[in-house]
Amino acid sequence: MVDAFEIDSEARMIESKSNVVEVDTNKVLVFVVHETHTVFLWRGKNADLFKKLMGTRVAAKLSHTYPDYRIRPISEGNEPAAFKHIIGTKLK
Repeated sequence: MVDAFEIDSEARMIESKSNVVEVDTNKVLVFVVHETHTVFLWRGKNADLFKKLMGTRVAAKLSHTYPDYRIRPISEGNEPAAFKHIIGTKLK
């Protein structure tokens, strides 16, 4: 199971209600992958600096909720294969 969230400019996690999460260069996204105990923090190239900082803050808070989960920050363009597989999207 994967929980997907978008981080807004007020550091709120907006849960994705869709089965497909749109990876957008202007967004900061968090994916909580329960199967592998991983939290992916994905930062789009064009996301503003404040959103990126808020994403880092949210990931830190999630580490308290899921203490045995690994936090993996990812910048757009440097996505590992495991991340691409999780979101089911071909990234360029």
